[in-house]
Amino acid sequence: MIQEFGAEHAYDNHFEPHEPAEKDYLLHFTSAGCLSRVCHVGGTDADAGDSGEVVELPRLADYPRRPAHATYLFSLGDERFFLALDDRVSAPAGFAYESVNWLRHAEPQHLLFAAATASQLDRWYRDNRFCGRCGAPTELGPRSREIVCPECARIVYPKICPGAICAVVRLADDPADDAIVLTRYAGRTTALWALVAGFTEIGEPLEDTVRREVREEVGLSVKNLRFYKSQPWSFTDTLMAGFWCEVDGDATLTVDRSELKEARWFRRDEIPLERTGDRASLTGEMIERFRTMGRDALR
Repeated sequence: MIQEFGAEHAYDNHFEPHEPAEKDYLLHFTSAGCLSRVCHVGGTDADAGDSGEVVELPRLADYPRRPAHATYLFSLGDERFFLALDDRVSAPAGFAYESVNWLRHAEPQHLLFAAATASQLDRWYRDNRFCGRCGAPTELGPRSREIVCPECARIVYPKICPGAICAVVRLADDPADDAIVLTRYAGRTTALWALVAGFTEIGEPLEDTVRREVREEVGLSVKNLRFYKSQPWSFTDTLMAGFWCEVDGDATLTVDRSELKEARWFRRDEIPLERTGDRASLTGEMIERFRTMGRDALR
């Protein structure tokens, strides 16, 4: 998954008021995406796995003029990452703004993770330049990752939206007939098959998110929920929790067409192979796990 790479790039998000050095990464974002240099350009659709193969991110030394406002983000092993908060910067030679979502199949994986995670923090900083309570301009906290209103003392912390990935399976008398529900989202021209998923509502445990989303999207009741693992998904400010669950009762699908283009049951030998190269997503990992392991994936 996107957050899984070698120990030499261990993620450390402890905040310190560091100043960037020439060798440190200094990232910048606009509505067009992340300032980066793509060494091989594929197509334009990350869902189709057709993006840049190798990406480089800018270091402070690459900029012709030093950005005026920078804040420390995190480190990956010995490499430190900062964010330029300027609205505009002088782009280094050879660098351009690329969609972070488009870059999600790029190499090296730790730089993909850095770009995605930094983009989430960039949105948070830019969305909170003014206090949501009194409207006054805000300031960055000096010793921790927080935004402070100097007028009313309101403190804002980074936003994380919890959600659930739901792998709904049907276990048959013959394990060869075991099946899983796969869906395709509405409104996407080349959407890959995916699992039922959705955001957690206020006051709702994650387990109830699974039950509600499955019921709303495909009309099924489920039982025997098993937590699998979690994943930060910075593209949507989300922390995803993956669950296995079994259909409870009638297995007839009733598809919510406002959310989904289609949904169907797939036996293991019917599952499309489009996710075999998906290194980024929890959805891809769970689909491949069921395809290769069957009901053993639930254990």
